[in-house]
Amino acid sequence: MNILEAKKLLLTCPGATIQENIDYIGMTQAELAMRMGRSKEKLNELINGKAAITQDTAIKLEYVLGIPSDFWLALEKKYQEDLLKIERLEFLQSCQAWLKRFPIKKMKQLKVLPEIDDKAMLVESLLKFFRVASPKEWDDVYRNLPLAFKMQASLNTEKEAISVWLRYGEIQAEKIPLNAFDKKGFKEHLYVAQEISYKQPEYWQVQLQDFCANYGIALVYTPCISKAPIYGATRWIKTHTTPILQISDCNKDVASFWFTFFHECGHIILHGKKDIFMEGIEGIQQDATKEQQADDFSIETLLPKLHLKELTMQKKITLDDIQTYSAKFNINKGILVAQLLRQKAVNFKEKNAQMFIEKIELECS
Repeated sequence: MNILEAKKLLLTCPGATIQENIDYIGMTQAELAMRMGRSKEKLNELINGKAAITQDTAIKLEYVLGIPSDFWLALEKKYQEDLLKIERLEFLQSCQAWLKRFPIKKMKQLKVLPEIDDKAMLVESLLKFFRVASPKEWDDVYRNLPLAFKMQASLNTEKEAISVWLRYGEIQAEKIPLNAFDKKGFKEHLYVAQEISYKQPEYWQVQLQDFCANYGIALVYTPCISKAPIYGATRWIKTHTTPILQISDCNKDVASFWFTFFHECGHIILHGKKDIFMEGIEGIQQDATKEQQADDFSIETLLPKLHLKELTMQKKITLDDIQTYSAKFNINKGILVAQLLRQKAVNFKEKNAQMFIEKIELECS
């Protein structure tokens, strides 16, 4: 016998206690009904637990049976609580198939689900994590919004895993103290983020997060989740007043991080508050024009055209050149190399270009 079956077996409605008392004093249900001013049908519903003991009913039971109304009301309250627990457990057990669709092991590692095996309790924790009442409401929230559940499911992606990644980012954002969003100030002071990308101080991620928070942007670093290979995402929460700039560790190299960061900054500065952007997932149907605009914004921020023009005056470039121009332009060496490669602007003088790139990345890691 499982817990649910045991609870059902032990559940007794207050009507059973009423029946016991009238049996003890030798009174029939018909007589009790008459003395209480109730129909026999209504009293039968009360005896069988199909009707609740109200305050009025409790008072009449006190008059007729001599048992205080508080007793009957407390008995009814306990019954309703026990009944609710059973119904809740039945509901949670019915959701176990839904539970299997989520990366439970990873969610436990992230400590958003408890380290337990009880599936009913895990379902309850999952509902609370998403702030939804049932799998149906999860479906309404995460499938029917113009999220990138605009996306086509593929072998490498799962909507459930993506929803976990996005929701975890929202939870991270809730812990960051933010000023009011200031787009103008953020745009005018974006050079601060560029300086951080160049200097890469010891706690650069914290500094970058604080910089964004100062202008009302919640920058969060969210661990990569299997089946949700997202590099970065931008969206607005709290009735479109607060932007979240969410970046994962799916691609850990410095250049990729900064390209993604400034790409998402481009979305925040250039595009609407109702748009949702996610980078890194194949099959997402996103606005190609806006994506290109965000790409162009990132490229121009990382390596302005004026600097690029100076670099492209050289047909080939050496490691020494990279070091020189990195210091001259205040651009991280890894970022500089990555942008030159991205734009196919110059050739590298070294015989093995890949070794050249790896050396730069090693120095910048």
